[in-house]
Amino acid sequence: MGVEVKIIKQLTDNYCYIIYSNETKDALIVDPAEPNPILEYLNSENLLLKGILVTHHHSDHTQGVLEIKNKLNVNVYSPNSKIEGTTNLLMDKQTLDFEFIKFEIISTPGHTLDHIVFFCNKEKILFSGDTLFYYGCGRVFEGTYEIMLKSLNKLKLLPDNTRVYCGHEYSYKNLEFILDELVYWHDRGAVKQKIREMIKKRGSSMPFELGHQKDWNPFLNCDNPKYKQVIADFPKNEGKISKEASEIEYFTFIRDKRNEF
Repeated sequence: MGVEVKIIKQLTDNYCYIIYSNETKDALIVDPAEPNPILEYLNSENLLLKGILVTHHHSDHTQGVLEIKNKLNVNVYSPNSKIEGTTNLLMDKQTLDFEFIKFEIISTPGHTLDHIVFFCNKEKILFSGDTLFYYGCGRVFEGTYEIMLKSLNKLKLLPDNTRVYCGHEYSYKNLEFILDELVYWHDRGAVKQKIREMIKKRGSSMPFELGHQKDWNPFLNCDNPKYKQVIADFPKNEGKISKEASEIEYFTFIRDKRNEF
């Protein structure tokens, strides 16, 4: 049974995702902000919406929930009862089975305290919301850096071939940060141009492979001696961080730098 993911652009740089079965036409949506393009796609493909999935309470991920819920009379699965329209409250390690796809709920607080992600082991798909981005991670608004690091380390345990769909198109900016502030790459201009052209051609950098990010995402390498050495040796970081610094010290250093970038 083929499972497809349709990327729906929302607001300025947000993404909503429509997950559906080619065979049954059953569908789910993740983090709707603007209802119209979502409803139009569901209608054009004759998809049967079975539920709305929400990763966290921020309005740019939830403001389309109520209108879609009311129009199509579906359940809303969220981690926070205060999210308007919620019918089913989700908890860590819970399983959601929609027949055409089954998700494991993983609690990933840090960006917000209620944040969760949706992982399907069979399809090797992760909807990471604002926890994990291509070459980056979410800002820490409600949790602590320690909490966010723990959440990211949970995601590192998932299979390398997991395809990740995150909540925003931040990929170019994140890569620019890495190459300008953390890691020397002799051909960095060409590397940045390549991802810029890829996003322009495809309209999105989603999905990305988790295994690649385990190698390249600095927020997933705060315990990696080789990566720590590279960051400590980068000219802009000279004397600011030691290769002997702890995992949380490295995370704090690069998250603070990314906040200011």
